Amino acid sequence: MESGVLRKGMRMLLRAVPAAALVLVMSSGGDAMDRSELAKVLKTIPPNGPFARFGNVTMRTRTKQAGMEPVVFPHWVHRKNYTCRVCHLELNFGMKRGDTGITRAQYTRGKYCGVCHNGTVAFGVQAADKQCHRCHMESTKELDKRFEEFAEGLPMSSFGNGIDWAAAYRDGSIRPTNSIGPEITIPFPEKLKQPLKLGTASPRSDVSFSHQEHFAELDCSSCHPDIFNIKVKSTTAFTMDTNIYGNFCGACHMLVAFPMNDCKRCHKGMSNSFAM
Repeated sequence: MESGVLRKGMRMLLRAVPAAALVLVMSSGGDAMDRSELAKVLKTIPPNGPFARFGNVTMRTRTKQAGMEPVVFPHWVHRKNYTCRVCHLELNFGMKRGDTGITRAQYTRGKYCGVCHNGTVAFGVQAADKQCHRCHMESTKELDKRFEEFAEGLPMSSFGNGIDWAAAYRDGSIRPTNSIGPEITIPFPEKLKQPLKLGTASPRSDVSFSHQEHFAELDCSSCHPDIFNIKVKSTTAFTMDTNIYGNFCGACHMLVAFPMNDCKRCHKGMSNSFAM
């Protein structure tokens, strides 16, 4: 069994993987993020930022107005217990950052975060619970430490937060529930089991997309029609550039899921090494 020291050393080594593929496309535009927003995202992706903070969402606008520390939402804390569909379908959180516009008044009335953070399922968000510091953080050092302890023993990845979440699901390292109500089983369409092969300008970089792997955590409505509108065939603008700027796959794979410098996860014929 690997020691904690060895695993930590391995994770530090993996952070050295270059992010050159992302930097090279920063000269192109996109709808979801402008250049300054993309630059901020690049600063959070290893090797620029620590594994523990990849996928964390920091919300400042309303907290600054209220004179409080920003809210830091760590996806990994919730992802180990619930699939993406729980929050992004049942609780109605938008898939794109800023879409939901959640307010304190809403979650203290039992909506959004308040569905679980009621003092029974998870710590309460009412003023009387005095748990403000659990979300409003001046520093994430303690949260970072909790992540390192959680990541210990999980399958490693070179990208994102250093955890291969798909492998963790497959080997049973984590067993997230698929609903906040009674556990539900949604049949997966037989005709979608075969991965899609999507051609690119270079044959060696053809994309392999698995609906089944995404369906394990998401719901069809998570992507269709808002991100991929099948009916009007809106993927004519689907390029690496538009993905990098947070459109299409980039809505998740630039902020929470493995980032798009992990080329080989989709482009099976490519490596993750880049010549400058």
